[in-house]
Amino acid sequence: MTWIAAAQDERREQIGRFLLGTGNIGGIAAATGPGLGLSDSEGLALIDRAVAEGTKVLDSADVYTGGNSERVVGIWDKDHPGAGTLIQTKTGITPHGPDLSPDRVARQLAHSIAVLGRVDFYVAHQVDPDTPWVESLPVFSRAVENGTIRAYGLSNIDGKALAAALETADRLGLVRPELIQNQYSLLARSDDQDVLPLAQSEGLAYTPFSPLANGLLAGRYSNGERPAPGSRASVASRAAHLLDDPAAVAKVRQFDRAAEAQGVSPAGLALAWLFNHPAVTAPIISVSKEPQWRGIKDALVLRWTGALGELLEDIFGS
Repeated sequence: MTWIAAAQDERREQIGRFLLGTGNIGGIAAATGPGLGLSDSEGLALIDRAVAEGTKVLDSADVYTGGNSERVVGIWDKDHPGAGTLIQTKTGITPHGPDLSPDRVARQLAHSIAVLGRVDFYVAHQVDPDTPWVESLPVFSRAVENGTIRAYGLSNIDGKALAAALETADRLGLVRPELIQNQYSLLARSDDQDVLPLAQSEGLAYTPFSPLANGLLAGRYSNGERPAPGSRASVASRAAHLLDDPAAVAKVRQFDRAAEAQGVSPAGLALAWLFNHPAVTAPIISVSKEPQWRGIKDALVLRWTGALGELLEDIFGS
């Protein structure tokens, strides 16, 4: 039984317009240390604000910030039993590389449930080349069948691996993965080639992360600035690569001018593109500062037109 509705409009109603990424609570994703991320109290206040703004899904991972992300989400959820939020977490990334071996997936799911209180959506965080789908997918499928989780998904996956996972699930009579979580933004469009068409044709929810390309689409680095220590871009190798690419910086500056002409923030325009993308269910957004909330609000109220979409394609198209 498919839990997430096949129609995109219904999926958006179930999941909400954006998921809250909590990888900045206690650090930044897998990085921890002084000056990185939000404190516990700041993280709890962030979740309060996001739920008030309409968030329905809190996204975490067992590897995020040394476990702090899951721990704080679990504290918040325990203190808000009637909030109606859904909890999504991920597993499979280890210090030694991807690991989706059946025993580890089952063990980590039990651990995440103990920390979070429950897990609604469970996601394979990365493809494990050493564990075939025929071994790992049954663990996720059984968790859905026995009611431990509502649905499961796959992250950081290319089209070939996604097609293989779907074929394996169908061949073995397993519950299929229902969510795809990949990096996707105006500056990261590789999923256009195969993942997005497959997700659409198979009725999968697509909830991309890094919708602002680690801040490059938020107007922060358009004039030669470098990421400040402790910022998400400061620990993201792709962000540094793009900042050193004159062609990419030129596109971002042109994009900033387009946002100004629309009377919205660059973040608002970048998010509006995703909110209005027919293949995107809802982006995962990590928020820590007030201007980032403005970007979400700008995106939700911007009147989207085909001409605006064509303008952004002209800027970022290959």
